[in-house]
Amino acid sequence: MLAVTPYPNWNNSPSREVRGCARHFLYMSRQLVVVHSMEPLTGISPASVIEQLDRSPDVLTWLNAVLDSSGQEATTDGASLDALLTATSIAAQSTSSALENTIDDIARATPRLVYDLHFTRDGALALKSVLAQSIPSDNPSATTPGHFNATSKVLEKLHYLDTIKSRMEAARDVLREAESWGALEAEVTALLAEKSYARAASRLSASAKLMPVSRSAAGNPGTAQEPRRALLTSLANQLEAAVSPDLVRAVTANDVESCKSLYAIFVDIERESEFRNYYYGTRRIAIVETWNQTILDGESMPAGSSEHHRIPEKLTSFYPTFLSSFLSMLNGERHSIPAIFPDPESTLAFLIHNTLTALTPSPGQRFAALFHGSGGASALKDMVKLFQVTEEFAKGTERIMEKLRASAPSAISVASPSSSGEGRLSRRRSMRMSMSWRSTSSISGSAKQQSGSSGISVVDVMEWDQCLFQPFLDFQVDFGTLERRLLDEALGPPVVKLQGVVDGDRAARVMRERAVDVFSAAEESIERCMTFTRGYASVGLVRALDGCVSAFVDAWTNCVIDWANASSEAGTSALSYSGAEDEEFADLDYTSQDWAHIQRALHLLAAARAVKERLGVFETRLRRALNQVAMAFRTAVNGLYTPGVTKGEGVLLAQSTLNSVELRDLFSQVLQSQSTGSSAVAAVLLPSSHSSLTSFARANQRTLQRVFLSPLFVHLNAYSSLPLWSASRQELVPGLAGVDIPAFSLSPSETIQRVGDGLLNLPRLFEVYAEDDALGFEIGALTKGDGLMPGHEGDDSSAVQAEQLHSPEAVTAAWLSSLGRTMLAHLTRNVLPQIRVLTSTGSAQLATDLGYLSTIIRALGVEEGDLERWRTCVSIGDEEGRADYLAAENVDDILRSVAKMRGWLA
Repeated sequence: MLAVTPYPNWNNSPSREVRGCARHFLYMSRQLVVVHSMEPLTGISPASVIEQLDRSPDVLTWLNAVLDSSGQEATTDGASLDALLTATSIAAQSTSSALENTIDDIARATPRLVYDLHFTRDGALALKSVLAQSIPSDNPSATTPGHFNATSKVLEKLHYLDTIKSRMEAARDVLREAESWGALEAEVTALLAEKSYARAASRLSASAKLMPVSRSAAGNPGTAQEPRRALLTSLANQLEAAVSPDLVRAVTANDVESCKSLYAIFVDIERESEFRNYYYGTRRIAIVETWNQTILDGESMPAGSSEHHRIPEKLTSFYPTFLSSFLSMLNGERHSIPAIFPDPESTLAFLIHNTLTALTPSPGQRFAALFHGSGGASALKDMVKLFQVTEEFAKGTERIMEKLRASAPSAISVASPSSSGEGRLSRRRSMRMSMSWRSTSSISGSAKQQSGSSGISVVDVMEWDQCLFQPFLDFQVDFGTLERRLLDEALGPPVVKLQGVVDGDRAARVMRERAVDVFSAAEESIERCMTFTRGYASVGLVRALDGCVSAFVDAWTNCVIDWANASSEAGTSALSYSGAEDEEFADLDYTSQDWAHIQRALHLLAAARAVKERLGVFETRLRRALNQVAMAFRTAVNGLYTPGVTKGEGVLLAQSTLNSVELRDLFSQVLQSQSTGSSAVAAVLLPSSHSSLTSFARANQRTLQRVFLSPLFVHLNAYSSLPLWSASRQELVPGLAGVDIPAFSLSPSETIQRVGDGLLNLPRLFEVYAEDDALGFEIGALTKGDGLMPGHEGDDSSAVQAEQLHSPEAVTAAWLSSLGRTMLAHLTRNVLPQIRVLTSTGSAQLATDLGYLSTIIRALGVEEGDLERWRTCVSIGDEEGRADYLAAENVDDILRSVAKMRGWLA
């Protein structure tokens, strides 16, 4: 380190020496400022600067060494030096100011230093005099080293006497404590006999405070303190037993002053929880007895009961009365509890909780009995009414809580003289079973009261409403299942069984009327869901509604299928057609029953269109209701949507299994469709209902196809057994003068001519029915498939395509194409494979028939498909056909059938 030495020409004046030192420090500080100003450039710390200065002969040498080592000598310009000089000047001024302050402090402290030296010198002389007087003058060994050993012995003796004094004082305290504990039982017993309960409580409280002090002094705390702790517990039990009758009378009579004084007694003996249990148990007696002694519908009389004449009540009428009485009791407690307890809001909340948990049977059990009794699924309506009554009770209770908060002073923590720990007056179970002990057994673990440093029950203020709405939670979780049962029970049998050939208009009218009932019940379901579950059961609601509507439509679909099967069985024996009564279609081979079936199918298709339109309106309302709940979920604080009249009600729903991923996905879909505004996703909410409507339309369309083509099918019934197929040679045509002329070109057979005429008459038939909107309903499926087998009813693309085909021309084209494909499928799959033998002459006739039919089919806008394959196979000769059959690796069914008919297999 740098050393400071005075100059030789300095005089002996202290002030001049100080000023010289200051100037020297100022000079050195100016040298060191360079170091501090260069620190950002060189990266050298102040400690290393001082160390290097000590090793360097002067500042310039050190500065050059630093600049050379850092490599900045070549890059240093005038601007850097000016900045360095400015920083050095500023640092020198600040150092100079600090040194001036230091000089002033030293100048003020120098006179005090002289005084302190004189004071120390006087103290040392006084100590020397005292030590000289403590040595006897006649003791020749006073000045010897042994004298100091005697002094040590004197000091040890003084320490010994001090220890004896401390221990005697401790023994005195222990004796006084023992005397106090010995007289404690007698004093408390005497005070109890005098009914001086407050003094007895104060005496026990003072003794309880001594427990921690006594425990620390004891060698074995567990053994030493156990008798005293047992004594305190026993005396506290005696005091509680003596005060209990007065407490019960005071609480029953609503004597606020007496309750307040007794509350102070229980706080002194750290039995505040016991006082609260006495208070809760007494105040709830009337409410609990009203609930427990009431007999409801479906409940049996208790054994040994003499009140057999009592008429059971309905829960829907009893529960509102019970809650009204409960609310009146709580309204009265609003004036009493604040005068007794320091925490009126928590006390009232726990009173509600304590009363609800003491009800036997529990509300949840009685609610469940509604569904197991005669109520059935309709009990859900009663549950919703009970839930609304409970919400009204919660509103009234919440208003009472708000009044308590408004009338209460600012938040003040009421400290109790008791303290938690082993010194608390713990309750020892005795043979006497007090009311407070019995009441605590009914408290659930989650809401069980706990004692803290304040000595009061720590109960969440919001637990009372959770306990109030907890019995409804299981039914809210199962809302979807319960709602579906309610809908099935309310709607009854889905379809009235209509026997025989039914007027189509009547069947369609019945379907429309039932649809009104179904959607009215579905709208009520939405209201129940939003009221009972606040939208949390939306997933179950959508499933229930979708299942209900689809079941309604599926039942009608089954009826249509049954009617079609019955008519098919009845019509198979009638192979002759008498024609229609309408002269316009007199040439068509349709019976009056066929016209009735056509009219019924058209009316049912019109009814299905009306049902789908009503379904779309209903889905819009459902989506609007779900969108409101979805927006509430999105804007909820912290992402937790807690609806309801109280926070606890919403918390139960938010923490239940209803708040699932499926619910979030449903709301996301609703919000997404709302933002896009596209109607293409309108069928997302109730997909099964739309699929069922499509299936219903398919069934009616197949019925129409069967009726339209039934005359043609009858003509084809005997087509496979015609003798033409087994003819060995071509028949000659009779000519003039008995001369037979050979036929150079074959004509289509009579059967195929009738079938062709029937196909050509179909456009004339649709000129009348094409104007009917019913034929245009769900015609998307007509553009695919052959009409013989049920298609894919759940294809959404068909539904979208059906909405694009509305013109009469498009409807007619779609139906004609579908009928053509159905006809071809029936011919190629069911008729032609039934031909047993096919000669060359028969093959030529069959090829002519198929060619004629192919021309008509193409005129209807239908692709030939398998028909052309059949015509090709039967047109070839035997040798060529046999060679093709034997050479083919993969023989199709048509070629195999033709080879079997023509004998190519041999």
